[in-house]
Amino acid sequence: MKLTGSPLLLATCLVVANTASAFASDWLHGTYVNEDKDQFIHEVLFCEDGKALARIERRTYAINVRDGKRYVEFYWNGAFSFEVSKDEQKLLPADDFTREWFTATALTRDPARTETCDW
Repeated sequence: MKLTGSPLLLATCLVVANTASAFASDWLHGTYVNEDKDQFIHEVLFCEDGKALARIERRTYAINVRDGKRYVEFYWNGAFSFEVSKDEQKLLPADDFTREWFTATALTRDPARTETCDW
């Protein structure tokens, strides 16, 4: 059986997948509130281009895909790892470090919050 065009199809799929990953932060914006009220970081404002704001300090983040799941890596004196919920409204701790030092439950998007990044 001869497959014609399959290398082109594969290349197209790879480009589309990489483009979707590169622009995945289009959905990650707004304020996510820590459900653990006693933690040091109460909320994070996610902005475009991998920018974030937490406790009035500028931080960065990246979005990665591993094993078919999306993760947000939030950088603040280390990398906190969150798995993205299917509805994109929650960021769930993905490792022990994040559960211990950031949140044991989740960060939940607050749609009523309208803050934006201006930097």
